[in-house]
Amino acid sequence: MDKLKSLMIFMRSAQHGSFSEAARQLSMAPSAVSRAVLRLEDDLGVRLLHRTTRSLALTEDGKRFYQRCQQILNDLEEAELEVKQSQSMPIGTLRLDLSFVFGKLHIAPALLRFAAQYPELNLNVSFNDRLIDLIEEGIDATVRIGMISDSGLIMQHLATARYITCASPQYLAQYGTPTTPTELLQHRCVNFIFPQTRREPNWKFEQDGKSIDLSVDSYLRFDNSEVILEAVIQGAGVVQFPKFIAAKAIARGDLQPILQPYAPQVGLPIAVLYPQKRYLSAKVRVFVEFMRELTAALKRVDVVD
Repeated sequence: MDKLKSLMIFMRSAQHGSFSEAARQLSMAPSAVSRAVLRLEDDLGVRLLHRTTRSLALTEDGKRFYQRCQQILNDLEEAELEVKQSQSMPIGTLRLDLSFVFGKLHIAPALLRFAAQYPELNLNVSFNDRLIDLIEEGIDATVRIGMISDSGLIMQHLATARYITCASPQYLAQYGTPTTPTELLQHRCVNFIFPQTRREPNWKFEQDGKSIDLSVDSYLRFDNSEVILEAVIQGAGVVQFPKFIAAKAIARGDLQPILQPYAPQVGLPIAVLYPQKRYLSAKVRVFVEFMRELTAALKRVDVVD
């Protein structure tokens, strides 16, 4: 209990940048707060806070320790709430990190329904495609596309994102519809460019059971899939990207699939991941169930496979 109290004193001091304010909130003397943090630093053998006459600031070690302490206190808060109420009732704060485009297009619109279903649950949601340390950043669960090799995570496969090649009807009316992948070399192609490497991917096709990697001569390249989508809808050219990006535009008639006999059968796995724990919290469990139901619905309308 003394160690837990020390953690709470450290957290309050770091949050407010002041021993005095932490002391006021904890109903303690400022000197007692300062001594408690100093004892904690002595126990750990590291300096957690930079001290000046006016304020406090976290050291690099302090920042890492603060993040872990935050997760510990969040878990403790959730455990207390679950004991007081029902273990089957999801409560507390659910921190999610979602794959940017898939999360924005298909998960976010359904989260209001999820939140309404569990009124005791607070949602903190971020969107990005970078690899993150779920434990270090205090994330309860993430949805990612592609393989994730992290032995510290549980991965629940949800669906498969397959690639589709398409263009707008007006583009095809003007330039013609390619009937084989190699004909794309004579077409205006729009491609994705990876932000980290500034390289663009080859386009993938299959013919007679063999995979084809085609290096297209793209004249437009963007590092944002939504920008690519809008450009292609407006007639910019031909694109290949995951079907879940193009699905709504295809349903509206804004885009038309092409080269379907050559469509690759291999896709990218869509999965929900969460840290390994002996006890799966109710809030993570219901989110996994929600994602299973959501992706099942997306399969029925041919958004994912």
